[in-house]
Amino acid sequence: MMDLMQSPDAVATAIGRNVRALRRQRRMTIEALAAAAGVSRGTVIQIETARGNPSIGTLVHLAEALRVGVTSLVDGDASPRVVVRRAEQAVPLWSNETGSTAVFRIGTDPPDVVELWEWTLQPGDAFDGEAHATGTTEVLSVLSGRLGLRVGSTEHELAEGDTVMFQAHAPHRYAGAGPDPVRFTMVVLQPGDAGLVPPSAIAPAEPDPPN
Repeated sequence: MMDLMQSPDAVATAIGRNVRALRRQRRMTIEALAAAAGVSRGTVIQIETARGNPSIGTLVHLAEALRVGVTSLVDGDASPRVVVRRAEQAVPLWSNETGSTAVFRIGTDPPDVVELWEWTLQPGDAFDGEAHATGTTEVLSVLSGRLGLRVGSTEHELAEGDTVMFQAHAPHRYAGAGPDPVRFTMVVLQPGDAGLVPPSAIAPAEPDPPN
């Protein structure tokens, strides 16, 4: 039988690639990751450049600091991640007695959050959305019907096929504005630093350490 175990070099390469990618996704410097994991800066550099396999303890501490499981660090599959959420797995998270619904289709985990929703509002129904963290953006696209949208003190009306993008750090309201139900999709984009610090305060991305 063929031995499917990865070689130590392949494991080290996978761990280095995954640690570096996750650190960058979380906008962490090498120093910040080292401090959070309780290891030295040199250890993080050695791991990211695949100069040796870390101990189990170090892997566990890195995974905790990066908020993932150990599997995410040792996975050697470099192909793009694909997550399929079947229709029956969609979660209705809001509804009322008239038949209006908000269905959560799919989303990502923090720190950079992307959510896809599908809404149906019956004529005259409305939903008041609370203000999100500064830096959050919403994108709405009307599939059918007419949508009334209020962002802060500004009101808009959108028809079938219309799309709008707005900063969602003010209270907002969606409403069925026509004689028929309105169906629309909503994408919520909330970067990990939303509401925390201004862009100028974010540490610049570090270049890769030399090989």
